[in-house]
Amino acid sequence: MYYSQQDAQEFTIPGGTHGYLYPTHPKGEQSIAYIEMDGVYPEAGYSRNDRCTETIYVLEGEMEIEYQGQWHTLKPHDLLMIEPENKYRSRGCGKAMVVITPGWDKSQNHIIQ
Repeated sequence: MYYSQQDAQEFTIPGGTHGYLYPTHPKGEQSIAYIEMDGVYPEAGYSRNDRCTETIYVLEGEMEIEYQGQWHTLKPHDLLMIEPENKYRSRGCGKAMVVITPGWDKSQNHIIQ
């Protein structure tokens, strides 16, 4: 399957993140997003996904992600897998690819305190 950037849905998240969410695999097995961050996510609290693993692969810059009570500094070619039902938050300035398995569904992502 081939998708161009024109096939992707552009998005902006308060706190300094924007990017593109590409179409989900036809069988719902995965989604891929490209993000550019210059700030924090979420603006307050933590993010948690009910059923997806979010694998963040840094392409450029530096991002810090708090996951399982520990801050991880990610630089180019580093990745972090955030397993379902685990809270996390991030900050930094950089670009990354995010592989979401199974495919992205907005209803399963929550901001919590």
